[in-house]
Amino acid sequence: MKKLLLVLLIVLVISPKSAFCQSPQDKLTPRSPKAEIWDRFDIAYKSVLIGGLLVGYRSGIATGIASEHRKMMGDTEISRTEAKEMNALAKSMFQKPISFYVQQTDNFLQKNPVCKQIQITVLLERLVKVWASALLKEHLDYKFIEVINYNDVKNVCLEALP
Repeated sequence: MKKLLLVLLIVLVISPKSAFCQSPQDKLTPRSPKAEIWDRFDIAYKSVLIGGLLVGYRSGIATGIASEHRKMMGDTEISRTEAKEMNALAKSMFQKPISFYVQQTDNFLQKNPVCKQIQITVLLERLVKVWASALLKEHLDYKFIEVINYNDVKNVCLEALP
């Protein structure tokens, strides 16, 4: 199940050539759905989409932490132990049920309908950063991370309007 969610994440969010993500210069991609498509998804699809996004984000953070930590510490035995601890902390991200994050997305779009006009991939990326930023700063000691909130996401939506 985790592999399926991770593959879905890669296709929907990370791959710039996916059918769900079209940059203005990418003329080969047939469509660029806006976040308004979220309202058409049923709860099961929303849950798979958000679940895959969270699993992928968490795995990326955990892998990156371990890799960078080993590079910085010269790959000593102590650094492996510390990297494992950091990896465990990263894997503890997003401990609330997936339904919580689906509901947060639903609520955000209801309160900020202007955000339905940006690409769904951009919206979901920003929301995950809201959910993760405080955790990264406080628990994983990422001092360089700026804690963002839903108002920051709304501002991105307003800036994207023509």
